[in-house]
Amino acid sequence: MNNILQTQKINKSYVSPVETLTVFKDLDFNLQKGKSLFLFGPSGCGKSTFLNMITGLDEPDSGKVLINNKSLNISNSSNFLKSDIGIIFQDHYLLNELNIKDNLMLKSEKEEQLDFLLNFLDIKDIKLKYPFQISNGQKQRVCVARSLMNKPQLIIADEPTSYLDKVNSDKVIELLINYTKQFNTSLVVSSHDISYKNLFDFSYTIKDMKLIKC
Repeated sequence: MNNILQTQKINKSYVSPVETLTVFKDLDFNLQKGKSLFLFGPSGCGKSTFLNMITGLDEPDSGKVLINNKSLNISNSSNFLKSDIGIIFQDHYLLNELNIKDNLMLKSEKEEQLDFLLNFLDIKDIKLKYPFQISNGQKQRVCVARSLMNKPQLIIADEPTSYLDKVNSDKVIELLINYTKQFNTSLVVSSHDISYKNLFDFSYTIKDMKLIKC
């Protein structure tokens, strides 16, 4: 099967002086290339833990994460983030001393791709503005553009609409879905807002230390 993402027997726990919290146990999962996945669940259920492991920002206690059949871990995650994976965070993490163009050029110096994305995301008019001069909705679309600058095969978004109103949230989700369909890119989006569920090829929640279709 042509998978972009696989997890094999993933186990992940967090240990505190009070207790051991097991988030995942023997998690097997795969996502085919060109497919979109919606990961739903309340805060604290393990969505960010899962996304951190499949981006190499965190490692499982045991088991493997594979991207394009290649093993991913903290030590080689930077290579995947340059070539295979694009990440959209909850916070924009834009540098206020740089304008939008220069913020994006930090990810890639391909100005042709930059101009295409600004046009695709309908924010070409803010190219020379600074982050403090644009709205939250525009900032999040800039973050989408940043994640796509290296033309990734897999886009991963952790609660990308959490700080946006409904109108801007809908725009960001729609843009992500349209981009992945147009360029046959895989997409994983986590959210606590289940209203977006039917826009994706698959939807899962986290229950009993597993990913369960919902």
